[in-house]
Amino acid sequence: MNPNTGTLQFRALLANPDGRIRPGEFARVEMPVARMEQALLVDRKAILTDQDRRYVYVVGENNLADRRQVSTGRQVGEQTVITEGLNAGDRVIVNGVQKVFMPGMEVSPQQVAGAPAVNAQPAIAARED
Repeated sequence: MNPNTGTLQFRALLANPDGRIRPGEFARVEMPVARMEQALLVDRKAILTDQDRRYVYVVGENNLADRRQVSTGRQVGEQTVITEGLNAGDRVIVNGVQKVFMPGMEVSPQQVAGAPAVNAQPAIAARED
């Protein structure tokens, strides 16, 4: 996808028995690819890899880091859709994640700028059309 125009370029093979479609013409086509009503979005810098597995650290009970294996979907700007491994309400460690050396480490959670309010769900609902 061209990020500046929001368009995709495709090639298609069309039946044209009467020759009405000529080379060089273009068409504007709307194709539903996938519709996602709600999704959990996480800042992509929070997603770590361990060989072929992706994971994030979340703030668990008693402010202890908990490692969660996740499956990811598409990118939405600087965020990544999480398809498995997190629940709405999980607090994902984004800044300082490199300081978490292992699960069970004590962390000092702080809300980052631009994050949802304290009583809102940290996992953001997204709608694609």
